[in-house]
Amino acid sequence: MPPADAALRAAAELGPFCAVDDDAGPGAVDLADGDTLLRARAAAVSAVLGSAAAAREVHSLVHLGVVARVLSPALGAALATGVLPVPASVVLQPVGSNPVPMAWAGVRAVAVRTPDDVAAGLAAHWLTPLVDPWTAAVAARSVSPRVLTGNVVSALHGTAVVVAGARPGLAARTRAVLDALLAAGPLAGTGGWRPDGGFARRSCCLLQRLPGALPCADCVLVGLPA
Repeated sequence: MPPADAALRAAAELGPFCAVDDDAGPGAVDLADGDTLLRARAAAVSAVLGSAAAAREVHSLVHLGVVARVLSPALGAALATGVLPVPASVVLQPVGSNPVPMAWAGVRAVAVRTPDDVAAGLAAHWLTPLVDPWTAAVAARSVSPRVLTGNVVSALHGTAVVVAGARPGLAARTRAVLDALLAAGPLAGTGGWRPDGGFARRSCCLLQRLPGALPCADCVLVGLPA
């Protein structure tokens, strides 16, 4: 089994969202400090979107962006190498455009040989201990947990699309991991596949309410999964 640093190097080759930085820069905030991260990131996003963007929509956008940023290297590494890197802590830069700088500390390697292993590993080592507290911090402000759980599956699907695009040979494995995530565990039933083969989540992320925004490709408003 390759070590965690080798798995992360392989993930970085899939795209910038799948890369972890050595240093997140001055003012970086620990993911575990959800309130501080939400306030700082929401302020930065609101400054770009303007006053027409309501807090609820901004908070959902921030939640989705942070989840996508922190999970992309983990899922990318697991798909590319069969190793799930698991950090003791994650810090992110709350300002700037995506992908924002992000650094991990105390990273260990967990073997995930099959798609079911990847799904179970993500749930046990990422979703429950790291993502759930962040989700709870956002939910305490204004956004429905159903919306936020949908954001998580949407983020993972987005990473799967990036991985399959960069490494077409991994497309079947990425689809199998998504199927496993949707079949059991904390993301069970949160999304599915449309008759045309496209993916759809089962809750709206609220982003289509932002000025000038269109529904996302996986939006439940575009079409329900089968």
